[in-house]
Amino acid sequence: MYKLSILSFILLISNLNWAQNDSSIFNYEDYITIVKNHHPISFQALLQIKKGEAKLKKAKGGFDPQIETEMYQKYYDGEKYYSYLHSGLKIPTWFGVDINAGYGNTEGYLLNPESQTPIDGLWQAGLSINLGRGFLIDERRAELKQAKTYVNSTLMEQKLMLNQLVFDASQAYWDWYKTHNKVEIYKKALESSILRFNIIKTSALLGEKALIDTLKSGIQVQNRELNLIQAQLELINKKAFLETFLWQDGFIPLVLDPNLKPISYKLTKSKRPNMDRLSNMDSLINNHPEMIYYRYNIDILKIDYRLKKENLKPTIKLKYNTLGTPTNQSFLGEYTLNNYNWGASVSYPIFTRKERGALQLSQIEIQEKESILQQKEALINYKLISSYNYWNSSAEQVNLYEKTIINYSALFDSELALFNIGESSVFLVNYREQELIKARIVLIELLYDNQISVLNFNYQTAKY
Repeated sequence: MYKLSILSFILLISNLNWAQNDSSIFNYEDYITIVKNHHPISFQALLQIKKGEAKLKKAKGGFDPQIETEMYQKYYDGEKYYSYLHSGLKIPTWFGVDINAGYGNTEGYLLNPESQTPIDGLWQAGLSINLGRGFLIDERRAELKQAKTYVNSTLMEQKLMLNQLVFDASQAYWDWYKTHNKVEIYKKALESSILRFNIIKTSALLGEKALIDTLKSGIQVQNRELNLIQAQLELINKKAFLETFLWQDGFIPLVLDPNLKPISYKLTKSKRPNMDRLSNMDSLINNHPEMIYYRYNIDILKIDYRLKKENLKPTIKLKYNTLGTPTNQSFLGEYTLNNYNWGASVSYPIFTRKERGALQLSQIEIQEKESILQQKEALINYKLISSYNYWNSSAEQVNLYEKTIINYSALFDSELALFNIGESSVFLVNYREQELIKARIVLIELLYDNQISVLNFNYQTAKY
């Protein structure tokens, strides 16, 4: 596969709604739009629908009319021993009755007497029906019912696949957002420490500051260089992982433009949950795609159980055909009720161990799936409440810590002002600044947690 050039990538996403203030910002909405429309899993999810449609078509094929023709002849020493020809049409129906019509012609002096037909041949039309096993349901009807249910289950499977894709891709984006903003903070902190080091160094050379202050400032520069290098390494890895979700048409991987960046943490607002989201908890659970998917699977098993139960009945087959000979006036000839053949067969296993065993296994499998369904319901209920509480708590923490940042900034500004007039030390200034940097990092973590909590709640509700 070939990676799409950065220029092509820019052209691909140029039609999306970029941020008005900064065209280099690659916001979450544009990113997730590309993922939904172009990621290979999106195409794989679509294939699930096509798979269900193909299975339904295959099951419907069990009711297709069938044309059949047979012809056998034998010659020996120039003599025709026999010639047998039969051609007919068989039409299966939903009600378990097979309608058939055909024409046969036989001749030859060594022909089996019961196979002999009039010179002009013999036509027949009739039906066959299962009065015991297969009367209410048979393999063809069961397969079609299961295929129709399977089509519905593939719709839920598609939703679950897309829901998982959006969750994984979104988490990759917010990881990138977090590490990028950390790098920006460490860059500014390094620039600030270098500037302060140069000022202190100049003041020390002029005798206005102690030389020990230059050593302290130099150590601070080295520490922040280390922090920046570590953060940049993490950013490279997070960005590389983010690119694994960027594709064109599901076949061409994209490369993210190095000038693109996520939104600044300063412009990120915390999101609060709406209390109404949990007011219809029962509806959220019952309509959850995973719950519906499992119910469809149980419905498929119940159809199989019904078929296994039907197999406990004896096999009773009845077949009736009316017969006629073509005439010069009509191919059908003169119809009379006196010309017909019929047959019946009955069979039944004495102990029915195979049938009863299959029925019992089918019943156990249904019970297992129903038990899993109940467990799923309880688990989804817990995850919904838990993710909602986490979302609400994360929003409160962000709002609280935004005020804490203001206080840390005020402390640093005051300490810096005291240092400039000679009433503080480099140690205290570095300490206040380091506390402010840590506080900003914490705020980024809290904003990240808030976005992940929103993501997790939407994932648990299968909103995507």
